[in-house]
Amino acid sequence: MAKSDVQDIYDDKRKLEFLKQLAISTHVQASATLADVAVSTVYHWRNSDPQFRAEWLKALAAGYELLELEMLDRARNGSERKIFYHGCHIATVREYDDAMAFRLLHAHKEMVARTRAIQAERQIELGDVRARLDEKLEAMRRRMLDQDRLTNWTSPADMGSGGAASQPDA
Repeated sequence: MAKSDVQDIYDDKRKLEFLKQLAISTHVQASATLADVAVSTVYHWRNSDPQFRAEWLKALAAGYELLELEMLDRARNGSERKIFYHGCHIATVREYDDAMAFRLLHAHKEMVARTRAIQAERQIELGDVRARLDEKLEAMRRRMLDQDRLTNWTSPADMGSGGAASQPDA
């Protein structure tokens, strides 16, 4: 096996580990460190390799989705905080971050509104496409009828010899 083949396999393993860590943390430097890769190297890979760039974006999206789920869990279920008195743990309370919950709800509401607007726009576009398609089909139908009329047209000379244009024998 050539040296470059070994390097490619090694790089592929490091790329995979970096992407896995990026999907978990969404932190480029921490992911590069855990994958034993220089940060400049992962940016070089991203800038020079379209497939790696696409995988990078997928990993970031997965990481942000994971973060969103964690935040939703905290907003719904709160987080535990230990209470100490004179250095001794005496109780644990569950705290809820209502401000974070409202921000998440607001972001969700905006996303739903954008999604509905996009869907409505697509419905309008589909309606336009259907209307144009109907127009084209109608134009084709008219051309076919005109073509049919031309091929079945009876000339005045033919009218005197039997009334209809001669048809080929079957």
